[in-house]
Amino acid sequence: MIATTAALREPVPEAVHPSPPAVRPMPAVFEGMSLPVRTAAGLLGLTPWTISHLIERGVLETVYSGAYRYVTLTSIMAYRRLGR
Repeated sequence: MIATTAALREPVPEAVHPSPPAVRPMPAVFEGMSLPVRTAAGLLGLTPWTISHLIERGVLETVYSGAYRYVTLTSIMAYRRLGR
């Protein structure tokens, strides 16, 4: 019984639980750029309706210009990095 308890306390090898890959910072050139909702949907392979729901949930950031809503390019790239 003592051997099994000691075996449970041993550290898990790195191969079993690999650490997440290092995320490189977003290049500064993308700051301030934005795309229309329909274009963002095309880049992500989603529908504009789904993009609207991601915006409402706070997953994607938007910028308004008059009556139009644009999705920031940095939030699009961050969403793609999540692998969703």
